[in-house]
Amino acid sequence: MKTGVPLKVRMEGQVEEIDSVSDAADFLQRWPIERRGHIYRSALNACSAAIAAQISESDAMKVFTGFARVSGILVADGGPAMMLEARTVQSRMPRQGRHIPK
Repeated sequence: MKTGVPLKVRMEGQVEEIDSVSDAADFLQRWPIERRGHIYRSALNACSAAIAAQISESDAMKVFTGFARVSGILVADGGPAMMLEARTVQSRMPRQGRHIPK
């Protein structure tokens, strides 16, 4: 089932349009084995669950979009793939756990 506006991702220099959970699952099957971490597994599990009608396709596409964003392969409208800045350990800590140097 088509999801509406296609999501654009870049892999190996090629831009692909992902407009269904099946497209997302196919894309994930081609993802390099050495780059398959917990975020990849979450996206693949979500796509599989949507195909089995265990979760909504919308929810699965949200998980896939998160995977694409974190992986740095999400292509903005007509632009290059979005690159995330490296996060520091402090930026990952909950606010109440941060210590501000004096």
